[in-house]
Amino acid sequence: MSSSVVRYLALGVLVAGLAAIAWTTLSGGGSGEDAVSSFAPTTTVLAADGGDEDSAGAQSSDTPIEGPPSSVGAPSEETVSEPAPTTSVPTTAAPEPIPVLGEADTLTGLDGWLNTGVTSLEEIRADNQITVVQFWTFGCRNCKNTLEALGRLYDDFGDRGVEIVGVHSPEFSYEADVDNIIEAAAELNVTWPIALDTNKRNFHRWQEGPTAYWPRVYVIDSDNQIRFDRTGDGRATYEQLYATVEQLVADA
Repeated sequence: MSSSVVRYLALGVLVAGLAAIAWTTLSGGGSGEDAVSSFAPTTTVLAADGGDEDSAGAQSSDTPIEGPPSSVGAPSEETVSEPAPTTSVPTTAAPEPIPVLGEADTLTGLDGWLNTGVTSLEEIRADNQITVVQFWTFGCRNCKNTLEALGRLYDDFGDRGVEIVGVHSPEFSYEADVDNIIEAAAELNVTWPIALDTNKRNFHRWQEGPTAYWPRVYVIDSDNQIRFDRTGDGRATYEQLYATVEQLVADA
């Protein structure tokens, strides 16, 4: 074989070897450690439910995860406690003292009593802390309008040292008849003592001046002092009467 042929053969072998090496490099081929080192490792992350979760796109364990800093071990901000609001306890204002309006008179020249065994106003005062005295007559419409309120007062305080005295001072002659008074008292449910002031002597003495009224009501305490004095039949009048008696009973 000629030397030129040998050179061509040798050159061909060299070119083929270089081509093989280049091909192996470009195709990622190879074996052993060189082949393994040319691939990126695959990481498997254990999911919370115990299954495998593909870690593709996940950050590796040595890469810090961005996010809000952990509060564990971090100094907490100082909390300033606001003082509890002061709650004011509502106080009930004490009722105003009931004024003394003067000293009460007595009842004289009576024609008798109904619904009771007493014979004088002084006996009733001695047995009770408070005495309610009302001048009335059974034919008076305004007087009739007060009887329900007086009945309530009697029911609520009759056994607590309170007595009512209805001083019956007739306006007309038929109202002066005792039988008519007894019948009217039963119909009107007047169960408290009735003083018969037929000639209206006490009616005018207790109400000095040019005018006397039906009805007129007084409250007298245990010291014989007048603590309430009103005329007429207005609802407010008898609500005030009830409140006055209630307070005097409480004070007593």
